[in-house]
Amino acid sequence: MKFVLLLALFSIVKGNQIFNKSNDFDIHHYKDVIQSRNFTDKVVLITGSSSGIGEGIAKLFAVLGAKVVVTGRKEADVHKVALELEKLSPYKIKPLEVAADLTESEDINRLVEQTIKTFGKLDVLVNNAGAGKATLIGDPDLLKSWDFTFGIDLRAVVELTHTAVPYLEKTNGTIIDTSSIAGIHPIPGSLAYNCAKAGLNMLAKVLALELGPRDVIQSRNFTDKVVLVTGSSSGIGEGIAKLFAVLGAKVVVTARKEADVHKVALELEKLSPYKIKPLEIVADLTKSEDITRLVDQTIKTFGKLDVLVNNAGGGASTYIWDSGLLAAWDQIFNINLRGVVELIHTAVPHLEKTNGTIIDTSSIAGIAPMSDMLAYSSAKAALTMLAKVLALELGSKGIRVNTLSPGYTEVNSWSFPPELKKLVIKQTPLKRLGEPLDMAKAVAFLASSDADFITGANIVVDGGIIYNLPSE
Repeated sequence: MKFVLLLALFSIVKGNQIFNKSNDFDIHHYKDVIQSRNFTDKVVLITGSSSGIGEGIAKLFAVLGAKVVVTGRKEADVHKVALELEKLSPYKIKPLEVAADLTESEDINRLVEQTIKTFGKLDVLVNNAGAGKATLIGDPDLLKSWDFTFGIDLRAVVELTHTAVPYLEKTNGTIIDTSSIAGIHPIPGSLAYNCAKAGLNMLAKVLALELGPRDVIQSRNFTDKVVLVTGSSSGIGEGIAKLFAVLGAKVVVTARKEADVHKVALELEKLSPYKIKPLEIVADLTKSEDITRLVDQTIKTFGKLDVLVNNAGGGASTYIWDSGLLAAWDQIFNINLRGVVELIHTAVPHLEKTNGTIIDTSSIAGIAPMSDMLAYSSAKAALTMLAKVLALELGSKGIRVNTLSPGYTEVNSWSFPPELKKLVIKQTPLKRLGEPLDMAKAVAFLASSDADFITGANIVVDGGIIYNLPSE
């Protein structure tokens, strides 16, 4: 079961080698992404769906073919939205209407029971209902407001999740909680609401650990979009390039080895639904002339640039006492950070013309410090901050900038040492290693229209291990 609330790459590093994997995963899995927005026969329960954000979520799921449960406190509002959803459904599916107060246990039980009785299962639970009141620590009625806010924003979510889990387990379902930036950033006068939403954020993280082991139409259409993926001749970059090819994009494949670039380009041409021939560019992104040539040839060939994926990177073990520390430091920072800065600097004028998007591949090593990765962890942390600063600078130009931070990922036919692999899988809540397609799906999401209002974000795709890393 997946528990989603907040959407970090750790390529396996040994000595001076980054292990990359290619051609080891079924290409049909990439093609399946085309259907990733098809919710036909999926049952989706959205709380607080009679108005606002919840109503919007319900409408989109209806458009995507789902069987939707509409619930709110006012019967008239629930019925009004249900009528609209039935019209929006491509199959004219009549939603289930349930008027319920989620602070009442009997209403929660009735909501789940009627869902199962009507549709026979539950695939997606969206805990969207919430409310808040202005609260200060000196308020005479503080505790009354506190109990009200926590009752609807947190306690009701816990009780509904508790009641629904047995059914979600049967479908390998997903839980999505609507939180707020108020759960991250303190706001004066919102004492109870801030605390309740912070608690909701942590609830998802804890439940991801507990529940993980239990096992928009056209939004992925990149036809006529030009996508440049660095480090795309192998590993995660190859996976990203393949998925964009499947989704109809014009792809630029670039890396240092000509034979590897050509091999991937041939595969992408076969995968493209339009049999588009990718642009092949051999380039070393630590060299300014290669960066300039890469961008110039992209524009000369395709006329524009819509998506820039800064995926190229590498690392090695480094310690503060190493005799060759600074040489290793400079090499790691040049490829993981300086090269990215220079490529973005060169590409921005073209991305501005298309309201383009930039996605940088970082790592959970940039979030969780690792004692043998002094340079790599520092470079990746800086890369993650780069996206946040650029999101502020480039937002006014219509350019979105986000980061992907993968966890332990099989990126090479080289096998993990058995004990390491066993340990990583044991510590990962979803009980497996990542694959290039896992990362490619996240990049495609960030590049898609579904992410139009997302910038400066760091999407952690690691199976939850960042919350469960083994202690040294």
